[in-house]
Amino acid sequence: MSLTLKQLRYADALAAQGHFGRAAEACAVSQPALSQQIKELETTLGMPLFERAPRSVRLTPFGAQIIARARQVLADVDALGDLARAA
Repeated sequence: MSLTLKQLRYADALAAQGHFGRAAEACAVSQPALSQQIKELETTLGMPLFERAPRSVRLTPFGAQIIARARQVLADVDALGDLARAA
């Protein structure tokens, strides 16, 4: 299993925005690139993180658990970067 920080950041953005296009814009990537990374993340985890509707997405119960943990991981990674810059 190989999760990437990019996948976690994209999933966090999608959870926050509730829309693939807006999440892609927030991440400064194309919508197909974001969609592909979300699909790869879901494949790696073996379960869907999002329920897709025609104009929106929402987290599955499993997705909500993953996003909560992902946000902790991303905050820790950002804190490590801050620590390195301050050193």
